[in-house]
Amino acid sequence: MWPWEHALFAYVCYSTYVHGRYRSRPGDAPAVALAFGSVLPDLIDKPLAWEFNVFGTGYAAAHSLFLGVPSAVVVYALAERRRAGAVGGAFLIGYVLHLVGDVLPASLSRGRVDLSPVLWPIAGRVSPPDRGSFIDGVSGLLTEYVAQLLTLELTPVIALQLGSVVFGVTLWLADGRPGLALITGTLRRAIERLRA
Repeated sequence: MWPWEHALFAYVCYSTYVHGRYRSRPGDAPAVALAFGSVLPDLIDKPLAWEFNVFGTGYAAAHSLFLGVPSAVVVYALAERRRAGAVGGAFLIGYVLHLVGDVLPASLSRGRVDLSPVLWPIAGRVSPPDRGSFIDGVSGLLTEYVAQLLTLELTPVIALQLGSVVFGVTLWLADGRPGLALITGTLRRAIERLRA
């Protein structure tokens, strides 16, 4: 999944939970924490693998059920101690749903459950081809992704990815775009401070 697909997949799951459990929409701070948690494993593992050659694949420590998930639980526990449990819980949910979002396409494309993206360091994943730098890797994968979309073949993986985007954006808009005002307000204040 691409970062926007991870974020929107997580949003669909989280918003559905919040609506069902609390009969309300997600709050701004939890929505931002959810989005951040849902992309963090890739922000850590992909550059470390592709740019710095720390790992042989972009599915390593931050994607690991053995290291990444316990770290996310610690973040939640720290947030709970600071009375920000909803924000910490949303981060944890986003983080875990990122891993689910990596297991689902791998499993759908192989026709069987494939947990290898989240079993670092014990999973024997085949190293992907050398894609050069981080920018080259992203560019190559994006080119492959667009080419696959242009075939107009609706595979289960493409259906999952497109469904996440369509349903996620629709639900986020229906919920009143939670998190957007918090992000734009923070950016506006930062720009004003830089100008001062």
